[in-house]
Amino acid sequence: MKKLMLGSVLSAGLKVASAGLTFLMFMLLARVLGAEEYGLFASMFALGTIGAITALFGQHTLSIKTLSALGDGPERAADRRFALRRSFQITLVGAVLVIGAILGAGMAAPVLGFDVNPVYLIGACALVIPFALAELVSHQYRGFGSILWALAPRDVLWRAIVLLACLGAASLPFVFRDAFTAMIGISLVLMALVVVQLIAMLIRYRDQFAAQPGAQVTATMPWGVSAWMWVASLGTMGASLNLSAAALFLPPDQIGAYFAAQKTSQLLQLPIIAINIAATPVFARLHSQNDISGLCDVGRKLAMLIAGPLAIGAAILIFFAPDLLSLFDPSFAAAALALSILAGSYLLIGLGGPTRPLMLMSNGERPVVRMTLISEAVGLMLIPILVPAFGIVGAALAALVVRVLFTLQTVAWCRTKLGVDTSILSLLPGGRQTG
Repeated sequence: MKKLMLGSVLSAGLKVASAGLTFLMFMLLARVLGAEEYGLFASMFALGTIGAITALFGQHTLSIKTLSALGDGPERAADRRFALRRSFQITLVGAVLVIGAILGAGMAAPVLGFDVNPVYLIGACALVIPFALAELVSHQYRGFGSILWALAPRDVLWRAIVLLACLGAASLPFVFRDAFTAMIGISLVLMALVVVQLIAMLIRYRDQFAAQPGAQVTATMPWGVSAWMWVASLGTMGASLNLSAAALFLPPDQIGAYFAAQKTSQLLQLPIIAINIAATPVFARLHSQNDISGLCDVGRKLAMLIAGPLAIGAAILIFFAPDLLSLFDPSFAAAALALSILAGSYLLIGLGGPTRPLMLMSNGERPVVRMTLISEAVGLMLIPILVPAFGIVGAALAALVVRVLFTLQTVAWCRTKLGVDTSILSLLPGGRQTG
């Protein structure tokens, strides 16, 4: 538990830095690009994120589960090497397929009567490979137990470099002159950092990859594509999916305002993400040992750690919503109600606890898939009803419904199937689960 707490403190510190840099990065991008170009940038970023998560085919989640289960003994070096090589092969093939699908859809759009800007599609494609590889490598470092190398390059350095580029855009007109050049620029920076991470991994963990001559790969390990983990991981792109669907009914400036509201509300993800990063390998290890009492103990402590910061953070975002959004663009203050709704939705997710990683590390991939599909399907069906009627507030309401449905389902599953409660309910009298 001490290692979990230390990991949580480190990940929380990095996520605090990341949250501040993320907010500043997207805020300055909005100021540099202007409301309409920022809306186009938001659409490209959302589609690129969806493409990257899809291209992973669940390899990021599978990597952390596999590496945590393998431990760090030299006898499993061949397995580790094979696991990493296979994960990169599958991810790169997936990225090529996704890029082909995006460009193919763009070519077919005019035939179907849709007017799609090819620049928008190319910009989204530029983000797919760097973002997918960054996500994969980050999870692999977490599997090796290195929180610093997992988070610092993408969550801190990438954002800091883009932030500096935004500051230099005023004197260097060729830097981020429009949404497309901004997307290409941030994608190239991210790819460079991924290369640095990969080189560092090969050097840092070379002993763990040094297999003995004749060592065989364990046939029973889940080396292939985990279809259930893949579909389950798609739930992490819910915000991007929500924005991409809403963008079909909104003008660019409103898309930019909603994107600003999304990015501001996601500050509330900070505590839960920090906890998830440190707790996921612990969940995998405890479940592999069938230590239900240990899972219960971790669940209660996580609920205790997260409740206070989330409640305070939500109150701050709701109270200062217009002022925070005005930092992006003065016209974005009109999205204050949408920001308040999104903040409430993230508060509910956080109070439910890290149920998704617990389920994924406890062979609950199929239930997560079912719950994700049900929740996201309901949300997508609400978009064409709520957005034309209420604009970006309607999009925020659809996101709220998705998160409430998913959280209720996952908390109920963990309580009934595992006897583990990671929600705020575990702190109430009678809420303690014994497994």
